[in-house]
Amino acid sequence: MTPRRSHFMEELGIIPVGWIVAAGISAVWVEILFHVLIPKWAHHDLPREPWWALIGITGAILTAAMVLLTGYIYADAKRRDMHAVLWVLLVILIPKPIGYIAYFLLRKPMLQRCPKCGAPVEASFHFCPNCSIALGVACAGCGRPMAAGFACCPYCGKAVGSMGPPVAPSAPAAG
Repeated sequence: MTPRRSHFMEELGIIPVGWIVAAGISAVWVEILFHVLIPKWAHHDLPREPWWALIGITGAILTAAMVLLTGYIYADAKRRDMHAVLWVLLVILIPKPIGYIAYFLLRKPMLQRCPKCGAPVEASFHFCPNCSIALGVACAGCGRPMAAGFACCPYCGKAVGSMGPPVAPSAPAAG
């Protein structure tokens, strides 16, 4: 039995190798900054060694996480057919964490592939713009999408497969 990868691990797998290397390099530089450069240039007493080491390690981890998250945004924007470089610049230039939150709130939905030609299509498309194949079931009356197996359209009430107008419910007798 093969172990099943979680969806989270699959999502992390889209981060390009260059961004992973950049995250490692940035973590090393933060450690060098906290353990070599700042103590050398400090003109006042620094926190005691265990606390200073904890601050350095925390800074390195947070810096690496920010670089990895930016790499994820780059790859995710590309697969959603968005301007990846523009989003990376916005995430870097907008104060943290506002840039990251803005990306996740404003990103486009995932693109799907046409079953016939493989062209990218949005989930709301009824037809493929490349090969014009029908991508889902649509009501013949109003054209809105329906799930296969519906007996009638939930929007206009037209029965599936019938050509006549929908039957209006009878009005209750006034009494």
